[in-house]
Amino acid sequence: PPLWPASLATQARAAGAWFHTDAVQGVGKMAVDFRQLNAAGVNALSLSAHKIGGPKGAAALVLDKRLDIEPLIAGGGHERGLRSGTENVAAIVGFGVACELAAARLAEVAPRLLALREQLESGLVVLGATLFGRGAERLPNTSYFAFPDIDGETLVGHLDRAGYALASGAACSSANPEPSHVLRAMGVEAELARGAVRVSLGAGNSAAEVDGFLAALQATVLRLQQLTAMAV
Repeated sequence: PPLWPASLATQARAAGAWFHTDAVQGVGKMAVDFRQLNAAGVNALSLSAHKIGGPKGAAALVLDKRLDIEPLIAGGGHERGLRSGTENVAAIVGFGVACELAAARLAEVAPRLLALREQLESGLVVLGATLFGRGAERLPNTSYFAFPDIDGETLVGHLDRAGYALASGAACSSANPEPSHVLRAMGVEAELARGAVRVSLGAGNSAAEVDGFLAALQATVLRLQQLTAMAV
């Protein structure tokens, strides 16, 4: 799905509002500079360790020093008084190492992911998939697509048995049976939106693995289309 332009922060600043940016998906895949974003009007930025290969349970909130927020968990005064409770030191250290590694390989990883995504999406077009947000500014490693008359959850289940981990919709709302409200707002028909499937590529993936996935996807889609035709 497309990225929201951080330039919206300029509009928020002009209106006297504070502006927070969720950079969880972006870190490790694109350059994220809080100083630059802060100068453009971003007052707070959040990121998470598990999205860059670090341990679950560690995250960071980068704040403009002028921003005064109320803690949700009070008592011990930990985290500069913003979040009380014993810190998960092991996860924090792992988070720091993951950040260092992600920063060191960003210049090499981002263009390679982009090339793999282009290879993937070219194959998806050949197979007859509808790609969402293809022409928009977006992360280099993620594709969101659907096949007409094929349910997304069904496709995910079949590909899981073939050894490929996909998701239908966003991970944070994967339990919601309704079609993506974002796709619906983009004008996508409800039936097609129900078939939406998300594929994310990682730094360790290869062109051969993309070809293998496309072959498995082609066989799966053909099988499901045949079953659909028999049921009609």
